Amino acid sequence: MVKKISIGSPGPWQFLHNKNRTFIGVLVACVLLVMIMIGCQSRTNDLMALEITSPQNRAEVTEDIAMVSGIVSPPSAVVTVNGREVDVAEDGTFSRSVELEYGENTINVAALTADGEELTDKTLTVVRNLNLDIISPEDKEEVSYSPIILRGTVSDNEAEVRVNNRAVSVADDGSFFTAIDLNYVKNVITVEASVAGQKPVTRTLSVNRVLVLRLDTPAYQIEVTEGTAEVRGVVYPPSAMVTVNGQEIDTAADGSFYAVVELAYGENTIVVNATDPVTRTLTVNRELILEVDSPKDGTQFTSDKVAVSGTVSDPQVTVTVNDAPIEIDPDGTFTADVALAYGDNPITVRAVTEGDQPVTKTVSLEVSRVLTLNVTSPPADSELTEPQAVLLGIVSNPQAVLMVNDQEVTVNDEGVFAADVELEAGENVISLVATVGEEVSLSKTVTLYYVPSG
Repeated sequence: MVKKISIGSPGPWQFLHNKNRTFIGVLVACVLLVMIMIGCQSRTNDLMALEITSPQNRAEVTEDIAMVSGIVSPPSAVVTVNGREVDVAEDGTFSRSVELEYGENTINVAALTADGEELTDKTLTVVRNLNLDIISPEDKEEVSYSPIILRGTVSDNEAEVRVNNRAVSVADDGSFFTAIDLNYVKNVITVEASVAGQKPVTRTLSVNRVLVLRLDTPAYQIEVTEGTAEVRGVVYPPSAMVTVNGQEIDTAADGSFYAVVELAYGENTIVVNATDPVTRTLTVNRELILEVDSPKDGTQFTSDKVAVSGTVSDPQVTVTVNDAPIEIDPDGTFTADVALAYGDNPITVRAVTEGDQPVTKTVSLEVSRVLTLNVTSPPADSELTEPQAVLLGIVSNPQAVLMVNDQEVTVNDEGVFAADVELEAGENVISLVATVGEEVSLSKTVTLYYVPSG
């Protein structure tokens, strides 16, 4: 018996087969879609970076050319600067010069694929300015002459430069100069530079023209001893009128002048004036100087007088030594003898000027007079072989009373003495006493040894 099989409806295996075919189709479509996306992503990632290294955005320059430099990755990318293709080195660096107009200039740098598809771009702005510098004179400078020379530079040698609204020539390197007449005191100078279609650049400065009055001597607040001071200086212009303490003086062709001013003791104000007007004031202090050269303070003397000598800066003053007036030589030197007593002797030397306001200078010192007694022979601690000895010596005051072993000894006019002394075997201490009056006494001992011969 033959069994019939119906093919009008699918069996279970056929249904499963149909589902597998559908799944495979969907799977294939997904794989294709992923591959397309990876390809697109790969194309996008071919360009890793685009960097403009110079100029900086908003950079301000004065040149008419800007060099645009940068680096692109990968080096195979096509780079354009403002639409013009530039060469890219193997390391990805590139550069292109771009002409600049005054004001703002937009620069676009783009990276493209080989078929012209733009991957990325960067835009920056460069500002070109007209630069104007004034080299000299400086703002607020003071000068004594006219005219002056104004010097400067402009960044574009084709710019028009005007000084106080007067056109001046510009050299190929952009430098310019011009002479300007000055009035006395303040002068305002305006310098303007402009190029076609641009706002002018302006620099303004002021220059003061002054009358120059220079004092060379005397120095300010100097101290002098003379009765006059020489005033020397220079004025510019030489045609200016100069007065010293109100008295007009002559000015030489080079502007130099000279005057002699009498000085009183103390502070003297000297006013030098030049027309327009310029004034210089200085102070000269006249000082009285008194110096004592000898004796020196604290010196000891044996004589009954001492010579006091020194110098005074003005020989017309009165000089006293211990209140006694003394004579002064024309050169200001003086000498006076002062009697000395035994002990301390103060000495006061005083110089006094005449006039309504006298000036006094005083030098005080102290010296002393001492009595001296010296044995010259035989030397102390001598060993003698004779029982008699003759002491020889000198005392500083011939009027002194000299006692040797309580025996008075004669002293000659020069203070020299000789005394006979008897010696005993062995040590002999000999006493000497010199006396002047009742208050001054000086004692001394000398030791001699008597060694009998044999």
